Amino acid sequence: MVAVYERPEKDGDYSDRQILPRPRQRALKPKKPSLNVTFYPEGGNLIAGTRCRIAFEALNEEGEAVNVTGKMEGQDIRADFMGRGIFTYDVPEDGKPCATFDYKGTHYRFALPDILQQGLTLHVDEGNVTLQGRGLSAKHLKVAFLTRGMLRFLMEVSLDAKGDGTIRYDRSLLPTGVCDLVVYDENGNVLADRLFFVNHHDYEQRHIAIEGKKSQYQPYEKGDLTLMPPRDVSTLSVAIRDQRGMEPSHDDGTPLTDLLLTSDLQGFVARPYYYYFERDDSLHRARLDNLLMVQGWRRYDFKALTNGKPLRYSPEKNIEIDGTVYKAPVFDPIEPDELPLWRDGIFGRTYDEMTNPANFPALESWLASTKIVGEQGYLAEKERGVLLSQAELESKPGNDSSEDTHDNATDEEQMQDVEKDYGINHPGLKHEVTVEGEMTLIGPKGEKSTPFTLQTTGGGRFHFQIAPFWGEGRLLLSAHKQDISTEEWHANHTKDIFDEEAWPDYYVKLDMFYPVFARKYSWYETHRPATSQQTDEAGHAETWTNDPSITLPQVSVTGRRRRSKQAIDWRRPVCQYDTEQLYNLATDYGLSFGKVNFRRLPYQLSVLLFGNYGTTWTINVEGHLDGMLFYRSFDTGRTKMMEAPMNRSNYSIYKDLFLRRQQTVKFYTDFDLRNSDRYMEMSSQTADVTLDFETIPNDGTRYTMRDRSLVLPGIAEPDEYYHPDYSHRQLPRHADYRRTLYWNPSLRVGATSKAHATFYNNSQKTCIQVSAMGMGNLGPACN
Repeated sequence: MVAVYERPEKDGDYSDRQILPRPRQRALKPKKPSLNVTFYPEGGNLIAGTRCRIAFEALNEEGEAVNVTGKMEGQDIRADFMGRGIFTYDVPEDGKPCATFDYKGTHYRFALPDILQQGLTLHVDEGNVTLQGRGLSAKHLKVAFLTRGMLRFLMEVSLDAKGDGTIRYDRSLLPTGVCDLVVYDENGNVLADRLFFVNHHDYEQRHIAIEGKKSQYQPYEKGDLTLMPPRDVSTLSVAIRDQRGMEPSHDDGTPLTDLLLTSDLQGFVARPYYYYFERDDSLHRARLDNLLMVQGWRRYDFKALTNGKPLRYSPEKNIEIDGTVYKAPVFDPIEPDELPLWRDGIFGRTYDEMTNPANFPALESWLASTKIVGEQGYLAEKERGVLLSQAELESKPGNDSSEDTHDNATDEEQMQDVEKDYGINHPGLKHEVTVEGEMTLIGPKGEKSTPFTLQTTGGGRFHFQIAPFWGEGRLLLSAHKQDISTEEWHANHTKDIFDEEAWPDYYVKLDMFYPVFARKYSWYETHRPATSQQTDEAGHAETWTNDPSITLPQVSVTGRRRRSKQAIDWRRPVCQYDTEQLYNLATDYGLSFGKVNFRRLPYQLSVLLFGNYGTTWTINVEGHLDGMLFYRSFDTGRTKMMEAPMNRSNYSIYKDLFLRRQQTVKFYTDFDLRNSDRYMEMSSQTADVTLDFETIPNDGTRYTMRDRSLVLPGIAEPDEYYHPDYSHRQLPRHADYRRTLYWNPSLRVGATSKAHATFYNNSQKTCIQVSAMGMGNLGPACN
């Protein structure tokens, strides 16, 4: 994420930074105060008849941690730091235990997780692990201790007749950092797991000393720093920055905190430096353990990891391509006469059909099931419930009973199948197919194309590697049945290959191994810590605090106040993309099925870029074609069916609704659900996202294909960071506003264990901040 600030009143003065918000079309809606409490049993589950330690986290309506006191069946429970707390609970044999809290005049009641009659709970203490099992047939268990994905040692434990057991382990055998303790039975079933932290203080003495740093540097002054790491460190990553205007942040982590703590936890960790580096006393250790019990709870889905299936993704040595082949569905082609109704959110029907009284009974039922009307329409519900809620959407092959063909289905049945799934995660193939492709690279000697052929496995999956290359390449992918005749193969490779309106037998989708939809920002990513005013040795005001439990009630940058209603500024789109490349991305995200359908395309692209971050809101989308309104996914509430006639014929619009005519698509929106502070007044009759599709000028066209044609990114060419040398050049006519004065990710350390960094200051008096990190045989070192 990169902040884009408005130009300051005085050039180079970023002490008062302003961000101009997106033009709003709706008023900001204040959230009602509320409380949400989540419980995390130690070990993973509540087991009947055991004593269990339970961590909990309390958040308000903004997602900010709140320290509250509650009741749990007579005992007081308290969240005393970052909204987190721990209590011990004797789990009953059955029932629905609940905890109660009072917050801002409202009484809340929250249910604990369900009680299981069979399972294992555990408690980790200094050097001890206490186990309590109930209803387990296996009495001999294994306990694995892992750190950063490596098994450190394995122990065995036998449960007594009651189901209890205790083991002692040697903490000195575990390296500093987060340890994952996993208990499983003889069949490999994971019964309980827990993260805990081990600290041998072995990284604290590995310091990088810095000599030559001045308290202040004059404009354009040369600086020379000598860095002295431990002797086993041969390379350093060094950054030298202008300290003016650097704001305090909850993200105060370093490469070391990421290596030892935050990389093993889920979500954003506020002020990780506080937990590990500030102090190692009983208070900090308890708060760190509470953090691990909450954000480290059930980190892995062990059932998925132990189901006997091989891991799909291995460490990359080349460019890895994974994908899945699906049977291409069929939808009714777009008719030019239906286009006028698109502005009313009605698709697939013409104006004559809608105004013919004989069709009214059938149309009433059809409208109720297919028209997108705010948050009530069926399509909106389908997108919201199936598509938008899948924050980690990945195509999965179907089970063995899935059919891969619709040869015996009617067009109507195929259409219903499309309407059912909307191109998302169609059933896998029952019969494997052949994937053919061609990779084209442009080098200094011209284009070089490499064809390849491979067979799918596992219900349509395929995998191949490409040697690393610079820049971009063009990847063509198609699929056909195995063992086809020569005539069929020739027809498949010649007929309609450059016709995007033709239907292929199969479509090919690339799979993403990472979560494809961004998560919503946490409150601590959009707010800064509470501050205290201090002055550094250069006379600059500094604001910081070491207590992450205190926060200021405002975002780190302030926006200029605007009216609650604001028209679209067509000169300033939020973003702009090549239409074909963005559609290809939507297909690989699982939002389409490899063939453009403009009835859904504006909505699909809006979901692709903006999503709804797990909310119940449906995106209202408005589409323009070269500035002319032609599409709405919602009903504006007008009493008449038609608006003013469009200034283009239906056919002239229709011929532009193909990728061959499309050039770029621009987005205009104030839809900002990722930021928890921008809770907007939503309306079912106004657009949340507006798109403007720009066509190729002068009725121009581009080459498009029936099958997948993708632009594949390669390796970005390294570029040397800009380090101006003012000793041999005239001072610039324009002021130098650089705030990163020096950056080198691979600064070599000499034979005397010293490294030298030379830089030139910007055009302001500056106090610098130096960050250095290196890795040696004995571990990392930092300044």
